[in-house]
Amino acid sequence: MKEKVLKALKVVLIIFGVLFLIQILIFLFMMIGIFSLSSAKTFDFNTSFDKDINKLQSSSRPKEIQPIVDYVEDYQAKNKKYPEKLENVKVKDKLDYKYEVTKDGNCYTVTVKEKNTTKQYQRCKISSDNSSSISESYAEYSGNAK
Repeated sequence: MKEKVLKALKVVLIIFGVLFLIQILIFLFMMIGIFSLSSAKTFDFNTSFDKDINKLQSSSRPKEIQPIVDYVEDYQAKNKKYPEKLENVKVKDKLDYKYEVTKDGNCYTVTVKEKNTTKQYQRCKISSDNSSSISESYAEYSGNAK
């Protein structure tokens, strides 16, 4: 009987030893994960997010003003504000458009007039060290709307 108790005790101690070893390994992997994340200074999700947003938003803008939007967005990426005036932008012939930028240089509006339709596109982008905000609107008026 004593031998059975000793065998059972050995089995229980081996099981507890294995469980203790597994627990130590899990703890070590958690510590390695925490230290590797804490050594990463910043995560830059902004660039991939901006590209995804631009793909989604490009479908909402009128195709006539796409060259204007491309030029303005490239300028904004380089200079952190929108241009005051448009220069050397190739658009469709006889396209009657008006480009306006806000005083702070964070928003711009493009208005296109064709026959009885007025299309207005506006985009604002404000960025700081810790945040970024993009808003975009498109409206289309028919008739004599101004």
